[in-house]
Amino acid sequence: MSDQGEMMQNFQPTPGCPIPVRIFADSAVREEVEPWLRTGLVCGVTTNPTLLRRAGLQVSDIAEVARWAAGDGEREVCFQLWGDTAEQQYSNAMRIHELAPGALIKVPVTPAGVTVVSRLHAQGVQVLLTAVYAAKQAAIASALGVRYLAPYYNRMLAAGRDGAAEIGRMASMIPQDGRGPLILAASVKSGRQVVELLDVGVRVLTLPPAVIADLFTDQLTDKAVADFEADIQAAL
Repeated sequence: MSDQGEMMQNFQPTPGCPIPVRIFADSAVREEVEPWLRTGLVCGVTTNPTLLRRAGLQVSDIAEVARWAAGDGEREVCFQLWGDTAEQQYSNAMRIHELAPGALIKVPVTPAGVTVVSRLHAQGVQVLLTAVYAAKQAAIASALGVRYLAPYYNRMLAAGRDGAAEIGRMASMIPQDGRGPLILAASVKSGRQVVELLDVGVRVLTLPPAVIADLFTDQLTDKAVADFEADIQAAL
């Protein structure tokens, strides 16, 4: 296990203090994600049915995605269940669990999904409650004791909702110090949106690889690095 993985596994939150910022990569494309995994910046990978389809993958590929995404087991990997009924969802969740035993299962915040959560917990499977759009849904996540809840920030904005205010209420309802469910903000489209989310108390985000790259983008940083390189070349 890497030093980062061991640190996060052994991390004990201080009551009343927020946890360190954690970043997941939101993609199922190995070539996009692996360069960021190698940096140590990214602590896990999130997927959903749409991302699997875009990557040209099928359910049978879940085991391979989990293998490269989890590394030596120090990173968290998330896959989303599917099905019209609670029984179908539970059956498909266990199918994912068989393919990727250490993975978190993403469960939509619906009555059928909620029925599945306690059954997954009884099997020792960690849950991420997904498709969250309203602060009131955070009460469900807390009552169920899930590991994460995932509000869709940019989709909230596109629907005309004040996403920052809504997610800020979630963070107020459930302090983000590791003692309860953590908000894992999804549907994040820029570095600017990352800052907006951190400003309202979010500590965990899942970002497309392009948005991870955007965190590094700044003209002044680029100029400073270029100037330092020019100066050391002159000194050599």
